[in-house]
Amino acid sequence: MKKMMFALCLILFSGTLFTFGSMDAKAAEGPRVTLGSSSNSVQVGDTFKVQVSGGNFNDLFGIEVSLTYDPQALRMLDVKAGDGYDTFGAYTNDANEGKLYIPVLRKQLQGNPQASVRLAEITFKALQEKQAAVEIRHVKVVTSERVANGQGYKDLKVLTSGVGEAITFKISKQDDRNPSPGSGSGSGSGSGSGSMSGQTGTNNSPSSSKESVLNMDAVLKEKDPVRAAEMLQTLLNGLKSEPASADKEVMQKAALSILEKLSSIPVNKEGADTYVIAPEDVSKRNALLAGLKASLSQWKMSTAEINKIELNAVMEYALGGRDANKLAVYRYNANTSAWEYVREADHEAQAGEFVVVVKQAGTYRVMEYTKSYGDISGIYPEARYAIEVLTAKHIVKGASETLFSPGKSVTRGEFSSMIMRALSLDRIVTDRKEEAAYSDVRKGDWYYEDVKTMHQLQIIKGYDDGTFRPNDPVTREQMVVMMMNALQAQGQVPDGNAQASAKPFADQQAISSWATSSVNLAKEMKIISGTGENLFMPKQSSNRADTAVFIWKMLQHSK
Repeated sequence: MKKMMFALCLILFSGTLFTFGSMDAKAAEGPRVTLGSSSNSVQVGDTFKVQVSGGNFNDLFGIEVSLTYDPQALRMLDVKAGDGYDTFGAYTNDANEGKLYIPVLRKQLQGNPQASVRLAEITFKALQEKQAAVEIRHVKVVTSERVANGQGYKDLKVLTSGVGEAITFKISKQDDRNPSPGSGSGSGSGSGSGSMSGQTGTNNSPSSSKESVLNMDAVLKEKDPVRAAEMLQTLLNGLKSEPASADKEVMQKAALSILEKLSSIPVNKEGADTYVIAPEDVSKRNALLAGLKASLSQWKMSTAEINKIELNAVMEYALGGRDANKLAVYRYNANTSAWEYVREADHEAQAGEFVVVVKQAGTYRVMEYTKSYGDISGIYPEARYAIEVLTAKHIVKGASETLFSPGKSVTRGEFSSMIMRALSLDRIVTDRKEEAAYSDVRKGDWYYEDVKTMHQLQIIKGYDDGTFRPNDPVTREQMVVMMMNALQAQGQVPDGNAQASAKPFADQQAISSWATSSVNLAKEMKIISGTGENLFMPKQSSNRADTAVFIWKMLQHSK
């Protein structure tokens, strides 16, 4: 298996990706990759198969095929390799964009290669009445012959290949046509395939939902999360009708359990605090996660918990005398030869680990970031430490490489960005809107996305004239309101208005009515304590040093 996967990697990374459009008559006579199907007419709910074949080749050892299809009209259910070939389960499917990538490798290196071969078979389900096309967009073909590439290394020889034309399917409503049993239409009606994914929705059985629930037992007993997810996908694809409410509840709980296990990416530890995540683990699990969410949504079995599930990896560390507050996860970028900060990492300090939301494969490391500035040695210790910690967390930056400018005022736009970075608020947005909703916040402004997201989450409201005034200094009461709204959006504060604490600020009457509740609650939660002499100074602007302390206290509460 390892030899095969190594050969597959050679296919993936050798040579140049060939791109083809329509082929002329001469090209069609040479080697080419084509699509085929036994019928171009199917009904909504039918499943049908599309074959990927290679013709006029001499020693076709491996191939990459990229296809496109209409995701509104078709749903990809399964990919199987042709006789003598294997996909190793490495195909990826983007169900939202309708993009399918299939790498195929011959099982035996030696033997008598055939000129015409069946490479793969794709199973689709028809979803909508319309015409839908399946088309090859890119192919790359290699032989088993080894040659020296441009860098002088041994590689597989790349073949020139053409591609066949796209296949267009006419999808009609159910019962618009009545094919005779066993007609070989490829729609699954009377095809005799016997597989769950090969059935149509025209012969619903009252017990089909119950049978699917019973089949969940076998799925849940599977210990390999990838295999369990594949079995669940097959089960969902085989449903003939929407399950009853009670059955849905059973399947939803089972699906949640399986998806939670699937989302946990395995990591390989290489040295102290260094972890490697394999590309195949990310691509395979991402495809399964997206496919299962789509299938559950189709049968109205999606839940908020299921939709929130993302790929994650646990990375443990040994403190070793380092400051835990200055530790973070970094990913190595081979293109820039630099370690890049990973914001999607939740720090579980008591457990000595980070839980990382995995966006891409690669090498990760837990490291301490230490940086000081030449102009913060004279400020009060609490502010100095807060600045160092927030710099390590990449929430604040210096005014230059050597200076922080602790006495400089903070603007409303700057504070919005600090809150966004500190709490990673963009991760809780599910439906991103296009406009920022303020007349003075425009696309191209460096704070545009942050202000837009804050408005969408109802953390900020702006002024009555429709402006946000991003360049105005932020006042202390504005900061508290924005912070408390942000914490509430994350479920970190109780609902409702807080009463004045036992010892209100001496200048309580100076606090605006719209800020009173937030200020009182922040004081009760010990996030704010005033400026001395029990004063809050609500209308006073905040400087960079005090703002750093403010955000650091907020983060300590939100843990």
